[in-house]
Amino acid sequence: MGKDVKTALLSVLIIITTFIIIRRFTVLHLEFKNIDLPTKASRQIGDMSTHKWITVKKMSKKYNISEERIFKTLEIVPQKGDENLYIKDLGKKYNKPLKDMKDNLKKIIENDKNIQGNRDIEGKKHE
Repeated sequence: MGKDVKTALLSVLIIITTFIIIRRFTVLHLEFKNIDLPTKASRQIGDMSTHKWITVKKMSKKYNISEERIFKTLEIVPQKGDENLYIKDLGKKYNKPLKDMKDNLKKIIENDKNIQGNRDIEGKKHE
């Protein structure tokens, strides 16, 4: 085989490979565009909502609220190890409706945010 034939075969292989790569990327791009981003409604289907899968200990650290205050809000007298249970499991253990527990937790978090906001405002008044 001559040099020109080898160059021609290599050029054809490069063109075919480039075409295949471009086609694959085009298909991948179109599939990626068809992915729907999750919305709040779509990620809270059934038992998949996030409030059921957080522990009291993590909630305490995340929102800077004491574990005792969280248990008091949930109207639960905790036993040892309850701070490591998921909210969903606490509801089952103490026969509490998850809707009531969720509403109580929302109230305590919103109240804490309002208190923090008021502290920030008062702190700025004195500066």
